[in-house]
Amino acid sequence: MKLLSIIIPAYNEERFIKKVIDSVIEVNIDSLGYKKEIIIVDDGSIDNTYNIISSYKDIILIRQKNLGKGAAVQKGLSIAKGEYFLIQDADLEYNPKDYIILLSKLNENPNAVIYGSRILGCIRSNGFKFLPGKHKMQSFGPWLANLVLSLWTFLLYGKWITDTLTAYKIYKTSIIKNLVIKTKGFETDHELTAKLIKMKIKIHEVPIQYFPRSKAEGKKIKLSDGFVAILTLLRFRVSN
Repeated sequence: MKLLSIIIPAYNEERFIKKVIDSVIEVNIDSLGYKKEIIIVDDGSIDNTYNIISSYKDIILIRQKNLGKGAAVQKGLSIAKGEYFLIQDADLEYNPKDYIILLSKLNENPNAVIYGSRILGCIRSNGFKFLPGKHKMQSFGPWLANLVLSLWTFLLYGKWITDTLTAYKIYKTSIIKNLVIKTKGFETDHELTAKLIKMKIKIHEVPIQYFPRSKAEGKKIKLSDGFVAILTLLRFRVSN
């Protein structure tokens, strides 16, 4: 059995965190040859998130001041024991049942990185077949931002990734632990993508489910994060 570390960064997620933890615990990955290590990093929540997480046994809980998602992931990674690790957002936009398709692809490509693509999972047949798919509940802005970042990544790195903004990625732990990660926010995802491409690590995408939430429901990513992502991809194209 290989160990999969599941790192869950959480910030003010009292509405969703219990359902997320229950869903992660429930999904069975034994048949694929993996057991789970669940690491939750409370990123300075000021609501009831920490107390809810504390009620669970058999998970690793870390609490830090609010430093950002990237910093929370790095904190979790620093103690992760798994051969591979996966990042699970602490909301209900992503379904842990998709671990099955992600790990199945990983078993076929054990030295690659696996990205779960919402685009591939939401492609629709319509009159605009040249455009990538969009979930009917996803707002136009985030969908367009993802398309722009895919094009930008291709222009800078010559690699087409349908969903650079996906939260579902499985990495080989030893590869990421050997990197010097310089960012601390949402842009850490793009720093890792840039460095993996430059290292010629294979990135494979598989279709996943996606249930977008609104700002009123707690979505935290902002328009400014899109501009930061563009600059981050440019920054690590010319430096390490």
